[in-house]
Amino acid sequence: MSTQRIAKLRAHWRTHITAIGAFDAGLANRAFDALCASYAEPQRHYHTLDHVVALFDTLEEYADEVGDASRLAFAVWYHDAVYDPQAKDNEERSAERAAKEMKAFGAHPLLVDRVSKLILATKDHMGASGGDYDDDVFLDADFCILGASPETYQQYVADVREEYAHLSDEEWKKGRAAFLEKIAEAPRVFRTGVFEGAYAKQARDNIKAELRTLELARDV
Repeated sequence: MSTQRIAKLRAHWRTHITAIGAFDAGLANRAFDALCASYAEPQRHYHTLDHVVALFDTLEEYADEVGDASRLAFAVWYHDAVYDPQAKDNEERSAERAAKEMKAFGAHPLLVDRVSKLILATKDHMGASGGDYDDDVFLDADFCILGASPETYQQYVADVREEYAHLSDEEWKKGRAAFLEKIAEAPRVFRTGVFEGAYAKQARDNIKAELRTLELARDV
């Protein structure tokens, strides 16, 4: 990521830290640098700082839908802070890291709790709804890559496949198809009406196209 984009992210970070009250500048700067290092780990191809930037951009576009901006901002920063494609507890570990660091920043306990619970909710975007509408907006924003242009969607799939390079082709196809079929069979893709209206049709088109590709690959 370019120096200019890192500087823009640092400015975001300072705004978000300042919004939750008094803080230690040195501690905040070290935490930001550590987050950037985490999102730059070599096993990441989609879950990178580019994903963080895209999520902030989406939430900015839908800012009128957001009530608790601080909760969503810290959820963006920490929801993929721990990411090991071979692990099953990334969300739990990310939530723990968020809670520990936010407490050190002096964040209100209620904010810490809500951010932690929202991060845990990202474990299954098709599961139970978030704690409230703000949570649902965040979860939809995190999921809206499914409704991106076909070209952007294909790059997302390629990047996620790179992250799961430890899986054989057959293991990848089986797991990916199960994930996609669960979404395709659901009555709606997104939790909120605004995201369903904006992204669901393209998301279903993208999913159908990828499922066809997976089926063809299985037949080869």
